[in-house]
Amino acid sequence: MSLIPDAAPIVLLNAFPLDRQQWEPLITVLGDRVRGDLITFDMPGIGEMPLTDEDPGLDLIADAAVLAMREATGADAAVWIGCSMGGYVALAVAQRWPDAVAGLGLICTKATADGDEARAKREQVALAAEGANGHPDPHAAAESMVGMEGAGRDELVEWVAANVALQRGDGIAWGQRAMAARPDRTEVLRAVDAPVVAVIGGADGIVDRADADAMAAAAGVEPVVLDGVGHLAALEAPAATADALEPLLRA
Repeated sequence: MSLIPDAAPIVLLNAFPLDRQQWEPLITVLGDRVRGDLITFDMPGIGEMPLTDEDPGLDLIADAAVLAMREATGADAAVWIGCSMGGYVALAVAQRWPDAVAGLGLICTKATADGDEARAKREQVALAAEGANGHPDPHAAAESMVGMEGAGRDELVEWVAANVALQRGDGIAWGQRAMAARPDRTEVLRAVDAPVVAVIGGADGIVDRADADAMAAAAGVEPVVLDGVGHLAALEAPAATADALEPLLRA
């Protein structure tokens, strides 16, 4: 794919525990609004990405993502757009590689670390998934992530559940432990010297609204709230999400 010199590459970072197929509706809607390279890749042990032997950690993903982006595009900086876990990775990029950030799109995510209760829940899921064929309950995971009601909800829940069911248990365990180990990066966000867009799902049942609002405040931006949309905004409402991300497409 050719790179337009004045257009930063865009890297889409997945929500957990879905693979990069989650971005297909958004990519379709973005169309020719994307002027440069657009990159998607899976997290360790998810989709087509092999599980690493390294200890779980988001910094490992951030470092690999920056190096891969630079090798693939020849650009020094990209627009990093992440949903949920992908947002955590984008903030790790901002901390470790500030010169690689041309913009940040933070979708249904937060800058704070997990509390003790959340870390304990992650470890429970990790233990249940470790060594197993996959997620212990893909349908329940999908139900918690999808916020939309009415026509289309059941079909979307089934799609998400089917995608979660594709993922390997060890990859799910690794990802849970990587997220549990992440630090608070609120101050990192305050220091970002690039455009930031914060998208909040009005019906997000996973990220607490106060945490999402605090993230936007730290970035100094007014969040874009998508009413009736859950944790997977780009999958549930790709057109509205694309519109919200428009300032980054001009970064």
